[in-house]
Amino acid sequence: MTTASDWVDAFLADPDRRLDLDRVVTTSSGLDATGILAILADPRLGPDIGIHALSDLMRPDGSMYFDAIYGAFHGQVAIRNWLIPTMALIDFVEFVPQHPSDEFAHADGTTSSVDEWQMWAVFGDDRIPLPKGVSVRHYADGWITWNADVYDTGPFRVPPPEGAEAPELPAPPDTEWHTTAPVAPSSGATALAWLEERPADGSTPSGLSHDDIDAIVHHPVHGADPEIVTALMHPDATYLDPLFGEFTGRTAIRAWLGDVMPKVGNVRFDTIGPTLFNGSCSAVEWVQMGIGPNGVAHPMMRGTSVRRYADGWLTYAADYFDTAMLADPRIVDAGRIAGSTLTAADLARYRSG
Repeated sequence: MTTASDWVDAFLADPDRRLDLDRVVTTSSGLDATGILAILADPRLGPDIGIHALSDLMRPDGSMYFDAIYGAFHGQVAIRNWLIPTMALIDFVEFVPQHPSDEFAHADGTTSSVDEWQMWAVFGDDRIPLPKGVSVRHYADGWITWNADVYDTGPFRVPPPEGAEAPELPAPPDTEWHTTAPVAPSSGATALAWLEERPADGSTPSGLSHDDIDAIVHHPVHGADPEIVTALMHPDATYLDPLFGEFTGRTAIRAWLGDVMPKVGNVRFDTIGPTLFNGSCSAVEWVQMGIGPNGVAHPMMRGTSVRRYADGWLTYAADYFDTAMLADPRIVDAGRIAGSTLTAADLARYRSG
């Protein structure tokens, strides 16, 4: 059986093949998420060679790579011809993991992974922080079939200082996604009892399993209730939001959510692909829908949410999406139709703090 190290050995033995952007690799690695992630983390590759390896691991047909700036590319050749030249243009950007990779096994034998990272611009000894992001990958039959990188492109679209040059970026991608309306996860009797009698101060863990906590957090009604969600949070929990910033501590998170959630209007988060959960981490890819008075759903922005659990607490939440999408008139209209009352003052109040 081929190991990750074997695959890298064979890949490095033929360096000339990396010069051919139109080649098609048709031999599967035979590896699952664990093995393919081991290939991508192999120190012999490095970021410049690693993107060639990543391209070779994309399934020849039926694979998809989505990037928040450039949109979706389908099939190994199209992905390779976009990914390699584009990454060469930003070779000064370093991707620093924020957590170890999380892996997820599915009943049909396929696997998935989630990686959270922060970009840094590195110029000599200078390191400039750039947005944080997340990669969700799905694997089947030894191939990567899905790679979606979601991050905030807004900071990249700010005009540079006078006299400086910056690459011209395309407009935010208008990618069509196959989505499904959220279905309420099943909760056990213990979770239902907790919902009825939950303590107001949240001074002790809920006593719920991580499965039950995750089911409540992703419930379309309970998961939108700031009081319920924050009652499950550790007192020192963290919440990352690209629009409003980073919040530390259950008290600060509750005050923020309690303020902004009633102002977002009637929205729904339709899911893209499977909901991932491995006992300590969950991830959901979604499209936010603005629901009008007539019940019609209007697509807004695409995002990915990650939640982490430990010792009976929700300890971490991160919502990744592109704030640049908020300038799109269609999204502005969708928010208005849904009844959003959020204002620039709401944003400034938190960002300035």
